Order: sequence, then structure tokens, then C-alpha cells
Amino acid sequence: MFTVTESAIEAITKLVQAGDVQSEGGLRLSLDGLPENGAKMDVEVAARPAPGDDVIATAGTQVFLARDTRVRLTDKVLDVRKDVNGHYTFLITSEL
Repeated sequence: MFTVTESAIEAITKLVQAGDVQSEGGLRLSLDGLPENGAKMDVEVAARPAPGDDVIATAGTQVFLARDTRVRLTDKVLDVRKDVNGHYTFLITSEL
């Protein structure tokens, strides 16, 4: 099962609020391959899911996943790191 950490939920909430999208907005993720093979991850704040996206709703936050990305993230965890300048870096790890 795809899991979102509390840190990632907080970061997504802040980014969505800063992105000035409506309450149905969220963070859209897509991968160009398997995370364990070093796939590139694209992350963007989106006002709504794209057609065909799967929506993961957790703790009032939404993550939109392209359908092929959802399959690649089975048993993975979305986490985030914040640098000293306040910038977020999202990362995919193995299930906790």
C-alpha cells in the first residue's frame, strides 16, 4: 500500500495552500520508471487530478498519481526533506 508520511502531509498542505488552489487541489506525482532504479519523479501542485489519475486522500491532503505511477509505488512511502532554505525535496522509500 502507498503511504504518505506525516512530514509529507504537512509539506503538501503548505504547498497546496501557497499554490492558491481550491480545496480539491493536491500534489501530482509521476515517475518515468521504478523508484529503485533511480526513476525521475515529477512533482507539481495541481488544482485537480488529471484524467485517469488515482487520488490518494489522507489527513485532508490529496496526492494525484498517474495510473502507471500508482502501480510503481505499491508498498512505497512518500516522504519529504526540508533544507535550510525551506525548500522541500520529496522522496520515495521502501515501506516503513
